[in-house]
Amino acid sequence: MKLKAILHDPIDKPFDIQGHKRRAREYAQALGVEWEDIKGPDWISSCMERSLISEGIIQEFDEIRHPFAESLIRDNFLRFKNEVFEVIKDITDDMGNVLPKEDDKKFLYIWRNYQEKLIKGSNGCEWKKYISLFPADTRVPDHSIWEHAKVTSAINALWDDENKNLLQNNSLFLFSIGPVQTFISQARKTQDLYMGSFLLSYLTFVAMEKIIEDYGPTNIIYPDLYKQPLADWWLEKKKIDVINSQSVYVDQPTIPNRFVAFVPQSDEAELRHLGEEISRKVREEWGQIVFKTMEGLNITCPEDKVEKQIKRFPEIYWVALPLKIGDRDIAIEDLGEIFESTEKYRDIWQFAVDNGEYSPNLGLLYQIIYSSLEKLIGARKNLRNFEYTEEYNKKCHLCGEKEGWIKAGHGKLRVGRYIGDNEVLCTCCFVKRTMDSYLKDKFKDISPNPFEGYSFPSTAEIAISDFKVMCLDKSIDDFKAYVETFKKIVGEARTKELTVKPLPRIINKYGDFDNLEGEWFFEENLTPRQFKKQAGASPEAEQINELKEKLRNIGEKVGIPNPYYAVIAIDADSIGKWLSGSKLPDIENAYNSSVWQNLPDHFKANLKDKAPRKLLTPAIHASISAALRNYTIEFVRRIVEEEHLGKLVYAGGDDVLAFVNLKDLFGVMRKLRASFSGQIKIKDGAIDVCWENESGFVEKEGVYYLTMGRNATASCGAVIAHYKTPLKLVLDKVKEMEKKAKNIDGEKDAFSIALMKHSGQVKETICKWKYEDMDVLEMLMNFANKLEKKDDELWVSKSFIYRLAEEFERLKRDDGYLLVSEAAFEAELRRIIGRTSHGKKDARREMVENIVRDLSQLFSSMGTFLDRFTNLLEIATFTVKAEE
Repeated sequence: MKLKAILHDPIDKPFDIQGHKRRAREYAQALGVEWEDIKGPDWISSCMERSLISEGIIQEFDEIRHPFAESLIRDNFLRFKNEVFEVIKDITDDMGNVLPKEDDKKFLYIWRNYQEKLIKGSNGCEWKKYISLFPADTRVPDHSIWEHAKVTSAINALWDDENKNLLQNNSLFLFSIGPVQTFISQARKTQDLYMGSFLLSYLTFVAMEKIIEDYGPTNIIYPDLYKQPLADWWLEKKKIDVINSQSVYVDQPTIPNRFVAFVPQSDEAELRHLGEEISRKVREEWGQIVFKTMEGLNITCPEDKVEKQIKRFPEIYWVALPLKIGDRDIAIEDLGEIFESTEKYRDIWQFAVDNGEYSPNLGLLYQIIYSSLEKLIGARKNLRNFEYTEEYNKKCHLCGEKEGWIKAGHGKLRVGRYIGDNEVLCTCCFVKRTMDSYLKDKFKDISPNPFEGYSFPSTAEIAISDFKVMCLDKSIDDFKAYVETFKKIVGEARTKELTVKPLPRIINKYGDFDNLEGEWFFEENLTPRQFKKQAGASPEAEQINELKEKLRNIGEKVGIPNPYYAVIAIDADSIGKWLSGSKLPDIENAYNSSVWQNLPDHFKANLKDKAPRKLLTPAIHASISAALRNYTIEFVRRIVEEEHLGKLVYAGGDDVLAFVNLKDLFGVMRKLRASFSGQIKIKDGAIDVCWENESGFVEKEGVYYLTMGRNATASCGAVIAHYKTPLKLVLDKVKEMEKKAKNIDGEKDAFSIALMKHSGQVKETICKWKYEDMDVLEMLMNFANKLEKKDDELWVSKSFIYRLAEEFERLKRDDGYLLVSEAAFEAELRRIIGRTSHGKKDARREMVENIVRDLSQLFSSMGTFLDRFTNLLEIATFTVKAEE
């Protein structure tokens, strides 16, 4: 049934609605599937997507609507019709020759590869870029045929033609795993942070496996599993050939800690069994990770102690809402106990009865059903799963909650990568740090295995990455000589333990090489104590001096390394409201423009009164999932790791956490924010910010990708810190800054940065991404570049920032706002910059005026908040040259 459901409509349906069933039959037969008009699932999913349209309306294919914005693509798509039919038929015929024979594998192959084959096979065709956007209905072109097919294949329903009755048996299921922030942020090393993120993502996928094994991946409505690395890995385990497989990126946590699914049953006992079975699978996998990891390091402990510590993790919550009660479908009245008022949904239902093309069915209630599900999971989380048991012995140095008992000397464990000198860890925190050995075996069939020799870069490695790039460009022989001298001191084997994989961008450019851990390039660490503590070596003074001399030789050519790095946390604003439908655009934006224009005025007025916004449907949910997946898979990784010196911790769709080299901070922040709304363009293979792109679609490699669109915003918290600052303090500060960004003047869509100097001084600022036509970070990057001293060129001494702050220190309120007029501020700004600028007179005057214009506009836009303004400028200069 699922195979027939996913093929019930042809992908080229919008090009000829009248003949679409004939073409669907032909394509299905070419794929070895007996076509059937799947009325039950199709009618429910169609009602979910387009029930609020009057009878008899016909519309040619001339628009594609963005599902979450007011934007659209308008074209005469029918000019491609004949070529579309010909190419799709040829590709479908060819695909029929390579399909697996078993129906379940055939379904998986088609779900994952059909779109990829169409894109690849339509090279040179102008319409190729629209393939992923082909609408399911030309009258309501705000969701694609792919989303419609996915939802249809997920619904368990049947049309009883004899009794003219639509029968269905489904439930909506929501699963959540945690704790998220506390578990992830309990970290002393970057490896702890990353592995905590990966573990939650991986265990959530383990929970999904029960659903996708029994019912298929399309039953997961959120997140979208299409092109997800873990999903591609799962397919490959099933011996499914995956085109453009993403499984090589399986080490990147891209699955959020919750999922929503359709399950084809409504019996309470069966649903309870399903929830318990999924929970059991997750706990069993966690137990296996613990057992195998500790066994690999030959660490033994009384079983009851381990069991006591691991049973509290993870916290699992799930709820299921049956869409069938007894022999009837769930009705609005059944949800009255959850909502104070259901009048809105009653009115919409009645409107569909009176005016819709078809009689409404269960599909029209999806928004209230999903909202009920969210309320139920909220109530469920308020109930405790178990009683907390206090552990009174020495606490774990990582979480500070459970008893710490694992330390260097246990089994094969010694001071180094996995454990620090005098460090003591509990079972959970230790396994979180060391589970890469388990993952290496788990993903052994992937080539190259992403966990082979795995290491996550330290804060020192992130900070020093630009220094290493300069070494490889300008001083490669000195760099190699330094590493060789280090090897002579600590030995080949120990040096290998102290090497790490370079950042992805460095590997892509220079290949892999002996990359000594970053902290060993800071002269302050070249001491007998550090060698003993970190490397177990006792070098002579002459050896250390020789090493220092070689490091200084490098420094003379490329400069000394910067000890500061940055952490970025970017989070979608109001994602809960998007998922609940309350942020969707006005209802008219669901319709083709001509269709809306030609609807009777009384119909439109009545509809807007009953449903002012678009209704949430599974297709819209699937579209949100697809947009967030595109953000994560297509853009985030590319921005952070390929175009800049950064390393992702996680990218779960609506949130991103990453480490970046200080010089790339503003560039990464700016691109991450713009790409979330799709306000970018791909130019010469690189991502450029393009605020003018308000379509919500991004063309990449000849294909349009759906994004969240211009109405969706994101806020960012960032921290600049010294590599020796305790990571826990930095992570806590990042979350604090993210919250501040989301509360700027009662609004969101902003960034907040804290500069945590090694001296203990902290500078903070909060700012909007844009003020009218000013792109703040772009302006600041240009401004900061003028603060570097250049021979025979224009530049400004950064001392002007401190002079400005001093001048107005006594002329500001206690809360940091300036008391003098903006005109007086601008005049003083001009005077100070003029006195601290350098270069030829005429050019210098022009530079000063440009800087004054930009900074005056920024100061005014920030509400004349002097402290925020001067801190922002100081942070901008710090990204160019970090100085205490």
